[in-house]
Amino acid sequence: MSDSAPAAGLKDQLVGLDNRFWIVNVMEMFERLAYYGVRAVVAIYMVLPESQGGPEFTHVEKGIIFAWWAGVQSVLPMFTGGFADRYGHKNTISVAIILKVIGYVLMGYLMDFGGFFWGCMLLAAGTAIFKPGVQGTLAATLKDSNASVGWGIFYQLVNIGGFLGPVVAGALRILDWKYVFIACAGIVCVNFLWLPFYKDPTQEEGYEGKGEKGAETWGALSSAVSFTEARIWGVVMLVLAPWLVFRDYTAFTDAESGGNLYTAFKVETLAAIIGLIAFAIYVPRKASFDKGSTDPLTVFVVSVVGLFQARVLAFCVVFSGFWLMFNQVFDLLPNVIDDWVDSSGLIAGAGAAFSTPVIPGILSVVLALLAGAVSAVMVWLSMRPDQREPSEVPWNSYIVVGVGFALAAMHGLSLVLEGTALLGAMVAVGAAFGGGAFATRQPAVRLAMVAAVLGALGGVPSLYQTMMGSSAGLTEMAAAGAQVPPEWMININPGLIVFTMVFFAYLTSFVRPMTSIIIGMGVATAGSILAGTSTVGIMCLGGIAVFSVGEMLSSPKKMEYLASLAKKGQEGLFMGYANIPVAIGWIAGSYLAGDAYEKGGDKANLARKYMTEELKMDEAAVEAMDRADVVANLSEKLGQTAMETQKLLYETYSPEALWWSIGAIGLGSIVGMIIYDRVITMIDNKDAS
Repeated sequence: MSDSAPAAGLKDQLVGLDNRFWIVNVMEMFERLAYYGVRAVVAIYMVLPESQGGPEFTHVEKGIIFAWWAGVQSVLPMFTGGFADRYGHKNTISVAIILKVIGYVLMGYLMDFGGFFWGCMLLAAGTAIFKPGVQGTLAATLKDSNASVGWGIFYQLVNIGGFLGPVVAGALRILDWKYVFIACAGIVCVNFLWLPFYKDPTQEEGYEGKGEKGAETWGALSSAVSFTEARIWGVVMLVLAPWLVFRDYTAFTDAESGGNLYTAFKVETLAAIIGLIAFAIYVPRKASFDKGSTDPLTVFVVSVVGLFQARVLAFCVVFSGFWLMFNQVFDLLPNVIDDWVDSSGLIAGAGAAFSTPVIPGILSVVLALLAGAVSAVMVWLSMRPDQREPSEVPWNSYIVVGVGFALAAMHGLSLVLEGTALLGAMVAVGAAFGGGAFATRQPAVRLAMVAAVLGALGGVPSLYQTMMGSSAGLTEMAAAGAQVPPEWMININPGLIVFTMVFFAYLTSFVRPMTSIIIGMGVATAGSILAGTSTVGIMCLGGIAVFSVGEMLSSPKKMEYLASLAKKGQEGLFMGYANIPVAIGWIAGSYLAGDAYEKGGDKANLARKYMTEELKMDEAAVEAMDRADVVANLSEKLGQTAMETQKLLYETYSPEALWWSIGAIGLGSIVGMIIYDRVITMIDNKDAS
């Protein structure tokens, strides 16, 4: 949103959102549900002992997988974004779904490093292709007047999927780890059902990404990089790429490394090679590229070269330090929680809260009302009575409402059979009224929304009984030392975003995107340090909550800021560029955290170190122990409980030091962003004068 554009009221901003906005948001929600179902637990799964159903990779190997995952998922959109604008958002989304399904299946069934690696890469590639299509549609349909709230809602709905994903994964991994991956493959397939109702903005007449306007768009992007800049970057790539190839080849042929291609060949080497190829083609033919074209070669080359616009590249580099810290909350913090955080107090607190009628009563009503509100909003969005006459409502919208009526009626009947006659009758009558009013169309929308709320309220008694009945069990679990699964701790992040994102989006609609980004970076950095250095569950949870507020202030505004730099027809491409700072930070952080945590953070490794260095046990015998039994064996040797041994290792080796280093990088990124903002503001003011 431009600085001069006044922020409209929240209601006006919401009503002004295009139907396609809601369709692609729902698609993104299902995609994120599956994605975060895996991402919430995969960091734990990769290092899980074979005896417990995991592949037992090292943290270094985990870091390598995450680094390549980051490279493919975050750099590939730089190309797929341009192709999405050129060949259609809907087509790229279809291809993405297929790749993601294959990736999930491979991850679920292949336990060796190579097989699991390629499953992750296919998942990352599918995500990279999916994102620009969805985000490009958002950028093409949002206006200055509702961009802030629009991106905020996008981020909120994304996190509904992110919130539910870990819940699904947490339940399925208890049964069998492969069920997590197979279920996520099925969930992402749901998006095929939405495609027929989605009108691709790239297929509309006059869309600037195609035809003569498309050629002009790509020519303008090429012209944004001067010939001098292109030659300088070409020389940089000519030096950098061969050096990185030589470095990786030396590591591959090193006898001590075992000649492992996966560990030797780094993702930054591939990126440098791609850059070298792009500039080698671009520099001698710059005049031709400046004239514009929409052929695949132009889309590829100019997409790469366009990243090197000074303003875009500087933003990506400066912001990458923040994303180094950000991604470790999801890649490393689950391992930290699993190893070092005592969350039994949270379980005890929940048990105490559920022992009295007040908390379960309030929670059951609030949750039911939220579920009913979501259902009501879905009915309203399918009909959009604010934007069209009843006669203009398409047939597929009535299917959505009809399903809502049917489900409400069935729920009402089940309540009657269960003995909740009055409430069940209310639900059934509401549903019947809604169905009977279908002929009048417009009133049917309101009645359907009422039926949805009544249907959800029918679940209050069962929710209440479930919470009350779990009190004693939770108290016993806490007394026995049970811990909250890490994915449930991390899940406070998407949970807060789900319930508060629209508020923060509306709040930030009154400030410049860059101001919101800088404030959010500071808040998120403070939260991540608190979460990563805490050993008490409630403190760690508080850190995650603070981090989440910072994320809501900064991350959606990143997309809004880059969208504001894009010309018409380049929306998908610039949404691809939005992933570059994520890529740089995620790749660097994966290498840094993987190696550092393997040596100085992993509890099992530190237990082995204590046995050999402090207890003088035979190193070969210690290494031969099953990873799952190492800490228990040390506790037995010391005559301590597991928690006493954990405290001893923490005080002896200070594994939290790694997180202070990560936080320092985040702080450095904040300083860099402030400098960047001041410089860009000075340039803009000078150009305007």
